[in-house]
Amino acid sequence: MSSETKADNQGRRYFLIASTSAVSVAGAMGAAVPFIASWQPSAKARAAGAPIRIDISRLRPGEILKPIPAWRGQPVFVVARSAAELSTLEGGEDALADPNS
Repeated sequence: MSSETKADNQGRRYFLIASTSAVSVAGAMGAAVPFIASWQPSAKARAAGAPIRIDISRLRPGEILKPIPAWRGQPVFVVARSAAELSTLEGGEDALADPNS
């Protein structure tokens, strides 16, 4: 083999390695994008867990909001507590499972 043939073979070999690497990277990206996209929650799941807005400006102390709103299919009870009711909440931290939460 002459030195020109070796140089041609070496150039061909580098081209094949580079093109195979490029196709492999493109294939890996093509497989990774849908896989990672599948981790995102669906629109239905996002809508089910979306925050709700409740107008509590008209509640007087001691009243419960009617109609009772629902979040994720569960009722949410909104109560406007009076100052006396709020004062009874203080000092009961020892009865809580996680008082710092």
